[in-house]
Amino acid sequence: MKRIFTLFVFVLGAMLFVACEKVVGGDTTTNNDQTGQEGRPEDAKKEYTLTLTTPSVMEFAVEGGMGEIGYTLTEVTRANETPDVDIPEEEPVTGDSAADDEPEEKLPLPEVACEAEWITDIAVSSKAVEFKVLPGTGEEREALVALSYEDQKVQVLVRQKGDDVEYDVEFRANYLNGSYYGKLSTYGFNYFIILSDMGAENQNDTYGTQYRFDLYAGESSIFEPVDYVPEGVYVFGECTPGTIDASQSYCLTANGNDVDFASATVTVTENKIVAVVRMMNGEVHRVTYEGSLALDYLEPTAEDVAHSALTSDVNFNVTGGSINAYYRGDYFGKGVDVWFLHMVENTVGGYSGDYLMMDLMVDKSEGGYDNKDAFVGVYSKADNTTENYVDHFAPGYMRVDYMQMHTWFANDLKSENEAWAPFVDGNITITKEGDIFTITMDGIDDKGNKIQGSFSGTVIDYQNQAYDL
Repeated sequence: MKRIFTLFVFVLGAMLFVACEKVVGGDTTTNNDQTGQEGRPEDAKKEYTLTLTTPSVMEFAVEGGMGEIGYTLTEVTRANETPDVDIPEEEPVTGDSAADDEPEEKLPLPEVACEAEWITDIAVSSKAVEFKVLPGTGEEREALVALSYEDQKVQVLVRQKGDDVEYDVEFRANYLNGSYYGKLSTYGFNYFIILSDMGAENQNDTYGTQYRFDLYAGESSIFEPVDYVPEGVYVFGECTPGTIDASQSYCLTANGNDVDFASATVTVTENKIVAVVRMMNGEVHRVTYEGSLALDYLEPTAEDVAHSALTSDVNFNVTGGSINAYYRGDYFGKGVDVWFLHMVENTVGGYSGDYLMMDLMVDKSEGGYDNKDAFVGVYSKADNTTENYVDHFAPGYMRVDYMQMHTWFANDLKSENEAWAPFVDGNITITKEGDIFTITMDGIDDKGNKIQGSFSGTVIDYQNQAYDL
């Protein structure tokens, strides 16, 4: 997809999803005797969000010294648990305020792992992880300190300076371009970035020297008007947050060669990206970029133009249709469950007639995949102003690789009048009577054409496609 070719992908041909397998790490060392199950609160039903409160990159002089990684474990409180009381969605449970309610030893603590022998004396408290960096050997060295709590993981790159380091190639990138691809079939949110000296007009552009990195982060930029590369440290891995997909990361040289990386580390901090890459021939390149972390190309792409093929308003009325309902967990990283529905009027002899697809966001308290009726409700459009994503749909758009995403309508499939249109604003209402679900849409496409009508049918297939972080 990112190896420089253009492909138009229709959604009907993209219904199979293949996930990258999670990485199972090697032996790690922890200096926390109260982590894991022993450090969890007595109420096992509580949910917590793990967040760093200090930078994800820490640098030390060759002499070494003491370091401290700040973090919070924030209790997620469901607003509908006490409907008569106005409660904020998140309530911090670390620090002095939490100590008033329960002893510190009962607070959840993350597990800490680091494989570097020169990082020692790791100690974990309810606010921070302290450690010691031993004096250096004269060469620059790096190591990751990973904090994890249940399925969540954050990591900090500890870099110790050595004597003056000389790289085989020092490359200063003047441009940052690329695309955000979302979480499709992965455990992390996918950002494809290009660092270059001449800029990239689109993903197929081969001008100048380009270092291309396929990054996976734990942070989503869906619904944001501009996509930004998330700060953090990225190393070769298997599509989990904080990793680089080696198969889609490479260098395009000025003479047109396509050179793979043997290894790479990409460090993203505020307004700066530093990549240290070992090439297949043994050369070590350091690529430096300073400027905005906003991702975009130099010319309009598929994401920037209207894609509706409708020439007028449409009104549809389907009965006896077929519905597929796929549960995707926290697919958007917004703390809500996502149900992807796609439905078609006729299935005999292949899909034909009117077709709908939509991504719907519901409260996690609805029961997840176990509640097969969780998506019954009324939904409005989600955007960057949305504060609570419950009962919202993701508006349709065309991804830069021409994949239709989120909420779309199509009429007269497999006919000369076939037309696709993204549903970008309005309301979606879903009701159920017996085994029959009825989906009503009232809104517009990206050219202002009205899309109105109802679709009634039964669910012929449920699938659990959740890849929660």
